[in-house]
Amino acid sequence: MKPALSLICMLLCSCAIVAQEPASGPPQAPASTPQPAAPSYPSYLPPQNPTAPQGPVAISDEPHHRLVLQNEFVRVYEVTVSPLDFTLLHQHDLPYLYVVLGMADIINAIVGKPELHQIMQDGDTHYSPGHFAHLVRTDSGVPFHNVTVELLRTQGTPKNLCRDVLAGGPLNCPEKKATAETKGRAIKEQTEPESTPSEIPYFETDEVLVELRKASSGNDYVDAKPKSDTLLVALTNANLDANLDGEHVQFLHGGDVLWLPAGQRRRVVDFLGTRSSFLLITFKDSAPTPAPAPR
Repeated sequence: MKPALSLICMLLCSCAIVAQEPASGPPQAPASTPQPAAPSYPSYLPPQNPTAPQGPVAISDEPHHRLVLQNEFVRVYEVTVSPLDFTLLHQHDLPYLYVVLGMADIINAIVGKPELHQIMQDGDTHYSPGHFAHLVRTDSGVPFHNVTVELLRTQGTPKNLCRDVLAGGPLNCPEKKATAETKGRAIKEQTEPESTPSEIPYFETDEVLVELRKASSGNDYVDAKPKSDTLLVALTNANLDANLDGEHVQFLHGGDVLWLPAGQRRRVVDFLGTRSSFLLITFKDSAPTPAPAPR
């Protein structure tokens, strides 16, 4: 009996040792962190480039944005998105203005928010404080064309004047006081062509003032002694001849931009007589600091 008992004990001990050994097989990978779902696109849109970055790119690296002007105050991009196309997901880190050229019908997909369907009209001007990422799709088959003006300096408080540039903000349109002189001018203008360009203040911040101007045949925009630098953005119907200090510098049509330095006499002529429209974005902080009064 003793040999049999010894054999049974040896078998039991062997089973216990095998049970303590880890199970064989390939090592298990640690659980991966869930990744956010990639953006979905309608099936009729072009396939996304598999080499494109998955996260937001800088606006300067987004291929639909073409840099056309840059200085210490602005970076200006011409933006064109063809019908049934989309931009890359891109980041807006700075406040900016954008001016719509032609009708627009887009899907604005902002990260962390529901998609927004926006229909905009030719010449619509909008302001955003930035600090978000988005992509734009032209699902409707209508191209999207605009001029985007990144503002490189802190803007302070934004305020609508006579147009809804800051979405949802109240209007603060200045009223022109009727004096005897202006009443007399109004009576005169009923029988004579207007002698000055049309002028509508749109929007301002602590740093910029945005105005719409219109020039027509014999009704030029002239500023003999401009105190501040200004960016001119030609709207869709524009046929303009820009002159600085009496010298022709550029013909401008829809979407063209021109930097107008302080101190240089400006004259902008509507050379085809089409009553051309353009925006002036004046940079208040570019005005020279007044000299202190003598004591």
